[in-house]
Amino acid sequence: MAIQPLNGNVLVKPLEAATQTQGGLYLPETAREVSAEGVIQALPPGDGAEVTIGDRVLYKRFAGEEISFGGEKLRLIPQGDLLAKYVEADAIPS
Repeated sequence: MAIQPLNGNVLVKPLEAATQTQGGLYLPETAREVSAEGVIQALPPGDGAEVTIGDRVLYKRFAGEEISFGGEKLRLIPQGDLLAKYVEADAIPS
């Protein structure tokens, strides 16, 4: 069984928040920031989105709904809350 997003939502697997500061201090779970980056796992059917499955994206910090599926924490996020995707520097037009 899989999840198929509907109504312009995308399914994103959030990346883990930093567990250690740049200075080497370990952060307890309560002090970690909410992740605003993730990897696209599924798109709505027949969608001409600018993203594809596997793209790493930035989204609004508290966007969408957090769900648990198959032991994984995922987020259903409206496409309008996606802010950017990571691309190779050569792929950006001048």
